[in-house]
Amino acid sequence: MPQEDPAAGKPRPRNVFSLTLWNYQGRLDVAYAPWGNHQEGNATLVPLTLVTGARSEKCAYYGAGKLVLLRPKQTADPEAAAIPEYEKFLEVVLPFNPDRTSETLLLLGPGRKEGEWRVSPLDFDPQVLPKGKFSFVSRSTVPLNLSFGEEKFALPAGEAKKVNGIIKEGERTIKLSVFSRQGGARPVFAQEWPHVNGLRGMFFLGSKGNAVQVTRFVDFPRPIEQALGYGSPRITIPDKSPREEY
Repeated sequence: MPQEDPAAGKPRPRNVFSLTLWNYQGRLDVAYAPWGNHQEGNATLVPLTLVTGARSEKCAYYGAGKLVLLRPKQTADPEAAAIPEYEKFLEVVLPFNPDRTSETLLLLGPGRKEGEWRVSPLDFDPQVLPKGKFSFVSRSTVPLNLSFGEEKFALPAGEAKKVNGIIKEGERTIKLSVFSRQGGARPVFAQEWPHVNGLRGMFFLGSKGNAVQVTRFVDFPRPIEQALGYGSPRITIPDKSPREEY
């Protein structure tokens, strides 16, 4: 059973996760049961709408087993579509820690086969990636030199490194410049993003010809009480109060 959160007097979620679309352009509607009991009648379900380039809100999960993502069943009836029924879509094993709530980012994208989808979890646990830290993961076939804010470092091919996100006092953006050791002093990638203290994140760097592709995921830690599904009941009791007739 989930342990109690002493500060809130409620069960503590085993995991807080968020979702983002990966290698997919468009919109995707999904849902999940915070207690992992989607097969129970009247189980509490939390619907989510995912769009390209945006990360979902954080979601609390209390279940002990795999997280099951649901999707609306296809129907041609507009009235039925207004109150969707859900079917199993994907499942994923989330990391759990007995001493604290784990955090995970889930990447959802098309699989290799037509109509197939897959989900990949990234560990965003605050103990693994604390406030102010950024993880750089190389998927490049060549070594790279990086400048990130006030940090300058080398990133060997296929390896990962964590650095601090440090900017000068008064600045509000942080710049990433990537240099190929074979490309001289001119960066093969350069971009700036808004930045605040406490932000943390991951960067994935891959090669495409002579260019470098960068994918960025960032997170600003917030209280778990703000997560969708936090404190929700296992089941939702339908309103059976009599309706007034006119």
